Order: sequence, then structure tokens, then C-alpha cells
Amino acid sequence: MSNRMSVLIVDDEDYIRDSIKLLLEDDNYNCIEANNGYEALELLEKREDEINVILSDIKMPEMDGITLLKIIKEKYPNKVVIIITGYPSLETAVETLKMGADDYITKPFNVNEVSSKLQKAIESSKLKKEVILLNDVVSIYESTKLLSSTISQEEIFLEVHKNIIGEWGMSGFYVKLFDRKLSFQYADSRVIDYVNEEFSPKNVIIIFKKVDVFQFNIQYDNKGYSCFLFPMYSKNGLWGIFCIYCDAKKKISDIRKHIMNTYVGEISLALQNSLAYIEISDGYLQTVTSLSNAVDAKDSYTRGHSENVKKYSTMIVEEMGFNSIFEKYMTYAGLLHDIGKIGIDTYIIVKPDKLSSIEFEEIKKHSLYGKEILEPITFLGDVPYYVLFHHEKLDGSGYPYGLTAHEIPIGSKILAVADSYDAMTTDRSYRPRRNAIQAVEELDRCVGTQFDRDVVAAFKSALKKKGYI
Repeated sequence: MSNRMSVLIVDDEDYIRDSIKLLLEDDNYNCIEANNGYEALELLEKREDEINVILSDIKMPEMDGITLLKIIKEKYPNKVVIIITGYPSLETAVETLKMGADDYITKPFNVNEVSSKLQKAIESSKLKKEVILLNDVVSIYESTKLLSSTISQEEIFLEVHKNIIGEWGMSGFYVKLFDRKLSFQYADSRVIDYVNEEFSPKNVIIIFKKVDVFQFNIQYDNKGYSCFLFPMYSKNGLWGIFCIYCDAKKKISDIRKHIMNTYVGEISLALQNSLAYIEISDGYLQTVTSLSNAVDAKDSYTRGHSENVKKYSTMIVEEMGFNSIFEKYMTYAGLLHDIGKIGIDTYIIVKPDKLSSIEFEEIKKHSLYGKEILEPITFLGDVPYYVLFHHEKLDGSGYPYGLTAHEIPIGSKILAVADSYDAMTTDRSYRPRRNAIQAVEELDRCVGTQFDRDVVAAFKSALKKKGYI
């Protein structure tokens, strides 16, 4: 019996149901009967997994076949529905095809037609399910490629949201990690609270020793939700859980749950990579900050200068619309732009008077020293070259190589503006500070000769937004 296809026959007339039943049982179908639309929906609710096809008359009291069709296609979109009609209502039957019916049969019944159309509809349904499954697999494959190629939590979130909410039509999702905090959710706060309260690490370990997917139901505001809990594993074992939930009326097949479980595994790996990258980046930044502090400590007048140049550089980067990766490198560049001064005698750096020509030639070497110090540090990318060229000028009068406009990297042009602005707006041993307006006027005066026009314009815009000018 379990291998037989089950057909739900819906008609208010007993003899019609009996006639169809006799025809179908000869072809080894299992027949289930309902004498109206309401009874049919009750049977579907209780025996959804068992019923493969619905044969429904159009004209019935209480609930007609068209209304029943609409409800079935809304609640059970993958169910095969074949409409039964008489010749006078053939036009109506054709309209039902536009509404989602898989086919129709006419009274009086032709044995071969009933069997043929039923078999055709079942095969069509199987094909549709296979296409849906294939689309799911392809979607997950494409999504997995993106997840494996990014360490951005924002990009991971958007990709996951696109699939779980957009493609699958789920209501929400929530990630709970056991050993760290992570804001990765698109969910009702009550679902989040429930998951946090009910699923401790100890409980979850016990649950996933028995099952791969744990399903439970919750209800809020008179609406029920089906929730699916998936394990998230790292090389050290279970490190979190992933909850996906949907309207309780939405039916999720075992195959779809398996696909979800596989996808959660890919999400788990992507988040591990992202968090690991953040930890490494934080370690890098701490190292870079320590190095910049060592430079600033040589001169009490410039203490905090590197931090300021970092701040102004990132303001320019954000205003010009560069991506987060370039912003990260400019953070490093701002902090390390004067690292080469470690190799300059302290008496030259702190000298309150004008430098001699020999001393000035010595101080000019700090950009070269900076590049030599930073170049072996691979995670800095092009930062050593931004540092090397940050005293170059567009007209070729800068140092160390006298580069001109198109030869100077954008990172160096940004550093030049940020460095000069901070130098002008802070006290130095040889002169008092200028105010912000005076410093901006000087930047404007040197546009085209020393400073890049677009960089200065972006910096002025950022200063206005921050209330500096």
C-alpha cells in the first residue's frame, strides 16, 4: 500500500465518487473520498504526506471546486489538482488551468482519459518537484561559492538572507554562537528569546546526538510557526546553532531540510573564516598601533599625530567612496606613515629651530626608511609604497623621487593631505598651530601643485559633515 499513489476524490454526489473509485482501483490507486471542500481540506491537513492527487468537481455546495483549488494551491502548491467538469462548464474548466489546476476531465468519464490524464499530471508533478529540487541545489551551489570567497559578514548576511528569505520564502533566521557574540539575524525578538532560553549548549549537544535537524513549533499573536534548528560545527566541535522558521502552514519536505542542513554547514564555515579574519586583523591593528606609538613617543609635540592622520585619512576614504579593504589599508598607512623616523636621530626630530640643509636631507630619508621597515610585513599590502611616496608633490618638487601627479598612488595623495592638515592644526616646537579654516585655505592654495584636487575636496566635505569647519 505504501508504494501506491493516493488520490483524494472530492464530489458531493456518491455515485460520481464511486465511479471514479472503481476506475482508479483497477489501476492500483488508493482512493480517499470527501463529499465537500471543507472535508477535503481536513483530510489534507491530516494526511498531506499520503495524498498525491486531488480530483475535485467544480460545482459543489458549501465550497465550490474553484475555491477549493485556490486554497490547495496556496497551502499545498506542489499538490496535483485535476478538475472534474461537465461539458456545459468546459470554459470554466479551462479557466481553472490558468489558476493552477494541472488538468481537467469531463463527464461522462472515459476510462482511458481518466487514467491517462491522471498519470500525465503525476509525471508532470514529479518533474516540477525535480526542477524545484534542482533549482535549490544550484542556488545553494552558487551561494556557497560566494560564501567561500568573502570574509565580510555583511556580504555573508545578505547572501544568506537572499536564499533563506527570498528564495525559500522562510520567515526568519537566527544564529546563536556559544563562545562569542555575533549579530547575525533576521528574526522576531520573541523567537530569539525563546531559542536563547531553551537551547543551552548542553541541551543542544544532547539533541544533536539523536537527530540532524530538530523541529519545534511556537505561537505568537495567534499565529503558529514551524522552527528548524540546525547544528553549526567547527574543528573543535559544536560551536553554535542556526534557527530557521516559517509559517506553520508552510510544508517543508525532508529533502528541503537536508538541503538546509548542508547550507547551514557552509554558512558556519564562512562565519568561522570571517571571525578568524577579524581576530587576525585586530591583532595586526594592535601591532601597528604599538609601532606608531613608538614613533610619536620620540617627540612630545607630535604625540597623537599618527592617530590623527589615520582618522583624517579614513574620513577622506569614506567620503570618496572607497571600499572597506582600502579603508583598512589606509588605517594602517595613517598610523605608520612616519615609522621611518625611528631611524632618524632624535635631536633632529625635536629640534626647535629651523633644520640645516644637512639635517633636512636626513629627515627626508624617513619615508625611505619607512618603506624598508614595512615592506617585509606582507599583510600591509601596498601600505609601504603609500608611506614611501607621501611627501611627493603633484608638480614633481616633493621627495624622495620627485614624482608627478599620475605617478603618485592615491593612498599617498590621501596621506599627504591628512598629514599636512594635522601638522598645520597642532602646535609644533618651531611654530604655533593654525585654526581649521586657515589650514583648509592653505590646502586650497596648494591644490594642483602639492595636493590632489579631488582628495582636498573630499576632505573639506568630510570636515564640514563632522563640524570641523
